[in-house]
Amino acid sequence: MVLIILLGCWNFAALRSIYRICQKKYVLFDDRFTMTLCMNTAMITSFVFALYVSFLFPSFQVASIMLGLGIGWKFGTVLKNPAILTGLYNGAMGGIMGTMLGVVLKNPALCNIPIESDAMIAANMYSLSLFAAGLHTLVMGLIRYSFTV
Repeated sequence: MVLIILLGCWNFAALRSIYRICQKKYVLFDDRFTMTLCMNTAMITSFVFALYVSFLFPSFQVASIMLGLGIGWKFGTVLKNPAILTGLYNGAMGGIMGTMLGVVLKNPALCNIPIESDAMIAANMYSLSLFAAGLHTLVMGLIRYSFTV
């Protein structure tokens, strides 16, 4: 579980960095770039954080969906008005998908996946957490690159 917490801190630092860049440069965006940025950031970030919350606190499923809504709202409001609805929608979808994947990985019997051992479930959780952190880092790097071009 320590690995998941460390990956969550890593992803939060990347998210905070992108948020600060958005706050500084929001005047430079057109509506098309704003919508794309809001969709990508809200979806992948809420997916990853909802996945981590569902791994760490399996009984707080509604809280992870609310976390996704909060992330979407935050990125929608920092950019421009048309992006608020896009941010809320993509944040909610990412939160729901991350929660569903986290719940299924904790209890594979929900989808009639044969359970072999608890060690296999833990290995799947850690490998998917590492993959999600890598994906989040890649997307945040691409977003950071789009500000420099």
